[in-house]
Amino acid sequence: MDEVQILEGQGFKVFKYLGKGAFGLVYLVYSTQTGLVVAKIIKKSLFNENDQNQEILVQIGEQIQFMVKFIAIKQNEEHVIVIQEFANMQSLSHVIRRKANLSKESIRAIAKQLLEGLKLIHAKGIVHNNIKGENILLHNLQEFGNVIVKIADCALVKTQDIIQMIKMPKKRNFLTVAPERLIEEGIGDEKTDMYSAGVVLFQLVAHDYPVKAIDIQDMISKIQLGTINRPVQILDDKFWDLLVNLLAFDRTKRFSAEQALKHPYFTSIQALNEISQESIKIAASAQLAKSNGDTNITIYDVDPSYRF
Repeated sequence: MDEVQILEGQGFKVFKYLGKGAFGLVYLVYSTQTGLVVAKIIKKSLFNENDQNQEILVQIGEQIQFMVKFIAIKQNEEHVIVIQEFANMQSLSHVIRRKANLSKESIRAIAKQLLEGLKLIHAKGIVHNNIKGENILLHNLQEFGNVIVKIADCALVKTQDIIQMIKMPKKRNFLTVAPERLIEEGIGDEKTDMYSAGVVLFQLVAHDYPVKAIDIQDMISKIQLGTINRPVQILDDKFWDLLVNLLAFDRTKRFSAEQALKHPYFTSIQALNEISQESIKIAASAQLAKSNGDTNITIYDVDPSYRF
């Protein structure tokens, strides 16, 4: 039975094959119960239910706005089907590959949303373990014209009251992985996520990796030199200082998400002055809707610094 038949057997109409993710094939599907959603078909053999070294139990609690929402999990004898919300725009990897020159406001808002999402994820004891451009999706909230970051492909899946770690794929892009992960085993911690987030933000402006290497050994050798060169594309001193702290090779000196969000890049007068009047106007419209009883409006919708 192929993947389309599996999905149709679960009551979905398959609209489009979206690609191959870290754990399986990804489709855009529809049902009257879920609406338009993403379905990921994963072989059960990739679920690691018994390895005590990787089992993580956490309580998800309130939905994180900057993380792709898990809707449901279905399964048959051989496969697990993970149903998630559909992000209606492309990923940051598309933006990076196009070498798009984003405005200062857009770069700061993307960075702030990504870091806020990681702060909330880490506060729940979750380590993403695979932050990269392909896993940072963009979603357009059409009512207010706001674009929000959606962190996808977290290495954790909630089934009832248990979080199970999915075995991470062995083939990883070493250029996005924290230095300590190149030489140590384990699932990493929040600081490994922060390094990878720094790589994504570096790429967003410089359109390249902060450390370029031909293989892992070459990467380790360059890391041992202890420096990252500032590219000519990064003109903002505060943004560069933020990146230096996110990309610190010594994990003990690397920023947490909470520390990063307190950096002058986000809190200075310069940052406030670079918020557009359009963003301020849209945030004010969201605040009015909230005052009129719209319970879907969040604290981020009424804060213009999160808008782009």
